[in-house]
Amino acid sequence: MKIPRAISALIDSFQKLPGIGPKTAQRLTYYLLHVPQIELDNFSDAVSNLKKETTLCSTCRNIGESDPCLICSDLSRDISTILVVEQPLDVLAFEKTGKYKGLYHVL
Repeated sequence: MKIPRAISALIDSFQKLPGIGPKTAQRLTYYLLHVPQIELDNFSDAVSNLKKETTLCSTCRNIGESDPCLICSDLSRDISTILVVEQPLDVLAFEKTGKYKGLYHVL
């Protein structure tokens, strides 16, 4: 059975994401065929705006909406402590704990 081009293209796009194999890509694609158009439009807009509305902080290399990021701009942070992390997801994990009040440097 020949798969419609739009479906095949989306499956291929999903497979390029880390941790998404062929079956998961197919499930995601066929799921999206059944969501209301407004939800699909919102999803599409969110993906489209991802790079447009985020920036890399020139101070710590974290991802944020401004440069410097909100963490580097926060005057209540402990500037005497800098935690070196591998990626922005690590910053998110530490921030979720609410325990660390210093600054970061993302490699």
